[in-house]
Amino acid sequence: MAGTCKPQFSAVKEAFIENLSTRGEIGAAVSVTLNGERVVDLWGGFCDGQKTRPWQEDTLVCVMSATKAIASLAILALADRGLISVDDPVAKYWPAFGQFGKEDISIRCVLAQMAGLPVAEKAPEGSLYYPGVIEAALEVQTPRWKPWTQPCYHSFTHGPLCQKIMLKVTGKTLGAFLREDLLGPLGIEFYLGMNEEQINRCADISIAEGVPSLLKMQKPGTLMYEAWRPMPKSHNFFQDPQFRSYEFASGNGHSNARALAAIYGILSKGGSHNGHHIIGSEVLNDAIREQWDACEAITERDFRYGTGFMLNNPYFKIGTNRSSFGHPGLGGPMGFADPENQLGFGYCCNYVHAIQDTGPCAEALISSLYDSL
Repeated sequence: MAGTCKPQFSAVKEAFIENLSTRGEIGAAVSVTLNGERVVDLWGGFCDGQKTRPWQEDTLVCVMSATKAIASLAILALADRGLISVDDPVAKYWPAFGQFGKEDISIRCVLAQMAGLPVAEKAPEGSLYYPGVIEAALEVQTPRWKPWTQPCYHSFTHGPLCQKIMLKVTGKTLGAFLREDLLGPLGIEFYLGMNEEQINRCADISIAEGVPSLLKMQKPGTLMYEAWRPMPKSHNFFQDPQFRSYEFASGNGHSNARALAAIYGILSKGGSHNGHHIIGSEVLNDAIREQWDACEAITERDFRYGTGFMLNNPYFKIGTNRSSFGHPGLGGPMGFADPENQLGFGYCCNYVHAIQDTGPCAEALISSLYDSL
């Protein structure tokens, strides 16, 4: 293990060591900012299941669905810059979207997981890497239910929807916008679509038996199965160079704990800090207003959601403040902001645990963090 930790937060360091020694982590990193200061920045373990490559300070790893909130953040940044309004119809910017009952679906409706579009029925099986195919299928998709009537975590389609909106508004891919306009200029590493140098810094993903979401993806007749049909069948899916170099903003963002903590640390300060601006406080405060608190349709879990961010809830337990917001990823990674304590938190790992909530590793870190405040 390496890195730094302020003495006040030694309990976080101890929990991190326990994660690596007794809670099954292969490699991981945790980072915390408090009032804009980095107070925890630790990494350890290995980048591979064979434990031949030590986890380094600049190691990158797939953060799974934690990517969704960063995709939403990019769209919210367009609103902050006056390029869109989140209450505009998506069809204002993407005219082909406005058919088959989707004419009035707003950008807010999409970001709040209320659009009724969890599947892209016309997308062929295994077509994830076919440019534009998912988006074209969504253009002709009829909502599964009337928008704004049924919360449903858009597990597969959230990313493509955000990506197409970004492309239509700016002419840039979402990955390019993050790299060139939003996070890259702040020195924050969060990649959608990596180059060879970045791929060479990646940790390999190992997967536990019995991961609930993956089991649902493989079970015909479930909404999750239907939603994820376009995912290619691959024994080594997360290590596939095509997966790592392609942009899929539902789940293949690659980053690290330091970057997640930096992003959410700035957001915990209202979206700007020390000259680092991500989004303005007006847009941010609107985005973290609760849009729903209910059992959603695809994973059948009770979530709370704002406009683009998951809010503190029983399945995503992120401290003691109900106002905290962020997003988890499959099997363990997560980032969140606690605006009451002006705290940013990032955790990432390369072992997908068989969990469907915060999980014991992140929970131990978060509990020790709040005990230390």
